Amino acid sequence: MQLYPIVLIAVLLLADGGFGFAAAGPRLDPGAAFGVAVGGVLLVLGFAAGGVAWCRYRLVEQRKPTAILTGARIMGVARVVLLVHFALVVLWMGWLQTIRSLTGDLVAVDEIIALLPTVVGVAVTWWLFYPLERRVREALLIRQLDEGRPVFALPARGVWVLTQLRTQLFFLLVPMLLILTLAEVIHAAMRVFDQYAWAVTLGEVGTLVAALMVVIAAPLLSRLVLDVKPLAEGPQRDGLVNVCRRHRVKIREILIWNTHGSMINAAVLGMMGRLRYVLLTDALMESMTPLQVEVVMAHEIGHVRRHHMPWLLVSLLAAITLGMLPLLATRVVLAALGLVEPGPASVTVGAAVGVTAGLFLFGWVSRRFERQADVFAVAHVAAVDGNSSVFSDHAVDTACETLERIASLNSVSATRSSWRHGSIAWRQAYLRSIVGCDPAQLLLDRQILWIKISAALIVVVGVMASAVIA
Repeated sequence: MQLYPIVLIAVLLLADGGFGFAAAGPRLDPGAAFGVAVGGVLLVLGFAAGGVAWCRYRLVEQRKPTAILTGARIMGVARVVLLVHFALVVLWMGWLQTIRSLTGDLVAVDEIIALLPTVVGVAVTWWLFYPLERRVREALLIRQLDEGRPVFALPARGVWVLTQLRTQLFFLLVPMLLILTLAEVIHAAMRVFDQYAWAVTLGEVGTLVAALMVVIAAPLLSRLVLDVKPLAEGPQRDGLVNVCRRHRVKIREILIWNTHGSMINAAVLGMMGRLRYVLLTDALMESMTPLQVEVVMAHEIGHVRRHHMPWLLVSLLAAITLGMLPLLATRVVLAALGLVEPGPASVTVGAAVGVTAGLFLFGWVSRRFERQADVFAVAHVAAVDGNSSVFSDHAVDTACETLERIASLNSVSATRSSWRHGSIAWRQAYLRSIVGCDPAQLLLDRQILWIKISAALIVVVGVMASAVIA
């Protein structure tokens, strides 16, 4: 679901910029447009409800445990179809423009109304899946008790759905909507100075500054969006704070992320010490040993020490720039020949292809950063053991066991790959390959240095090319 809010906002930005296929799409009056936008969501949810009902029948009456996995896949497909439906009604049927014809171009209001059917539809998919989730929790209860693991009560249906929304959708959607809102406010303010040539440039600079401010302040927003609380004072907190001090990383707070035991995860938020939080889920803290939690903490601190967060932003811009090269090259050639530039529909297709290719490349870079953070955690354990000159067997084994434990607690196969993190098995195999290696001579560090240099150069060239084309 990490890409879901990004795609939602990208579709709105394309429509707001006048791109899409609305000119070739059907001309619908507001009532018909509303019917298509809402009716399409209801149709998808109807099929999803039927699929879940069938899975519940197979689970209860036929005793087929695979029905739970089938139900999860049906819900996943339903969410993808809802996303495709949103893109079609906005870019092809002019859903956003239809809303504006009724409400006017109100700041953020039209975008929120456009998003509402899809967001509600996504929430309903989790509502439908809740009975199967309850069955999973009940089935795992005996095993958790046998293994001496903590047991978390499944929250009420509404609370569980809200938790999924906050964790998987609102976490990214809220700050992105805030950036969109600030951009609209700034552009509206600049219309007063339309007669001045500097107004457009000032508006673009103001939007960039506003976006940067939201990115910096995003950790504060996360405290409002997510259900978090500070980690209580005690030996465990002292140990985790010492990890930060050992590596000279400033943080504002260590937060416990209440997921009702549904997630084993951790994250570091913020690029500035006074606005930086480390998030550790409730299930992670309750289910893992203190040493394993320390390894997870060291991994997150590794992201900070290696400056992964700002470089991920640079890499994302570079990846999208590379993906957009065919479109940029076409525009340069057409401009040089004095021919007509590509129309909005062609630009939309080119942009979609470029962004998709860019995201695949971004995932590749992100997985290398994850490897480097894993290595940082291994180096931390080795240093604590008093052996910082090489990656010891004990340090590597500790990190690999921690990764294995995370996969097991999340009920995820070690070979299952992730877009941004890779598979647990892939990460473990790399760590085992560096046993006995000198941390100062690691090939991975040189590879990532070249990634950073290349990404920075690509962004600079892309900005210069855009300025020339404009």
